[in-house]
Amino acid sequence: MKDFKISYEEFVSQIRCQLYEIIPEDLNMEVNPVLKNNSVHLDSLILFRDSSGCSPSFYLQDYYQQYLRGKEIDELAETIYDHWLEFTDSAQNFIPDLSFEHCRELIVYRLVNASQNKKILEETPHIPFFDLAIVFYYVLNSNINGIQSLRITTNILERWGLTTQELLELAQKNTPRLFPEQFQSMQDYAKQFTNSYGVSDFNLPPERSLYILTNSNGINGAAVWLYPNVLDQIGEKLGENFYIIPSSTHELLIMREQLGFTPPELLKIVSHVNHTCVDAEEFLSDNVYYYHTEKKAIKMISTDSLQNGALQNE
Repeated sequence: MKDFKISYEEFVSQIRCQLYEIIPEDLNMEVNPVLKNNSVHLDSLILFRDSSGCSPSFYLQDYYQQYLRGKEIDELAETIYDHWLEFTDSAQNFIPDLSFEHCRELIVYRLVNASQNKKILEETPHIPFFDLAIVFYYVLNSNINGIQSLRITTNILERWGLTTQELLELAQKNTPRLFPEQFQSMQDYAKQFTNSYGVSDFNLPPERSLYILTNSNGINGAAVWLYPNVLDQIGEKLGENFYIIPSSTHELLIMREQLGFTPPELLKIVSHVNHTCVDAEEFLSDNVYYYHTEKKAIKMISTDSLQNGALQNE
């Protein structure tokens, strides 16, 4: 007989009750809906004291998945409280200084899907880029455990008295400095893992290899193709035109034109991978992009553009 699992709604109620049994009386708890990238809605649980304005978010959908995989609710509640205690004792527990002078060297950009983020973009300064949008963040903290950042909203921009173009100019300087690009063949990338586990080495001819384009920590690395001269440098390395395939918000795949895939084949592959392997929050695009090295021009290849017999120019 299979173990009975409660619904998500009942799980939220029970984990709140369990937390109330273990947290101090002066600690408050709230569960609020949060709109994430690609219109993904999550429930954020926070623990806080009235005297503190900073708290980590615990997304309950993630903990529900752990419960479905066999974790007990009391164990998950203990984990949340332990993480909160670790946070309060760490250097991350601070109220950020949002003055422009403090933030200006830490303003960076990211790429998101425009149509999937219409609601967020209504209150976010952004720049259209094909079917995508360039958005801006202030980096609070960056280390081996990840990136802590704050999305720059229209309200923050107005407080700073800047234009979106000025944001872009700052981000264009800061992002490559803080998160340098990383470009390597798929086989070199795979060797980092296969060699670690003692798996036999393998080789592909360079002309048959795919390449991965991301940043130094692999988080939100799809924005790397916005870096000045990056696509030109890739073109010089490959010696030919190439396709840019949006693997996720974290990385792009680079494919030589001479591999012989047709645009319809590439679109089919990208759509299949996006809908079977990529988390909803990390989806970037179902389209493919083509870079002409001599013209230094990008074209977007979409199903509509193929039906119309033309590609969209930048």
